[in-house]
Amino acid sequence: MGYINQPFDLRAYFDDILSRIRKLETATRFTVPIVTTDPTNPRNGDMWYNSTSSQLKFKNSAGTIQVVTLT
Repeated sequence: MGYINQPFDLRAYFDDILSRIRKLETATRFTVPIVTTDPTNPRNGDMWYNSTSSQLKFKNSAGTIQVVTLT
């Protein structure tokens, strides 16, 4: 049996959009841990804020610790 083109259901379309917006609005935020000294053995991708040096740092995929600078 073939399918007949059904009219587009705007209610379902907008319900889906509203559902996605609600998920974005209530999503858990990402927070960076605040530490006084850099971690001794961070993993690639780890990020932290050193409150002593006031620097945001992360360990990149090559294993190098980098300081994030905002311009």
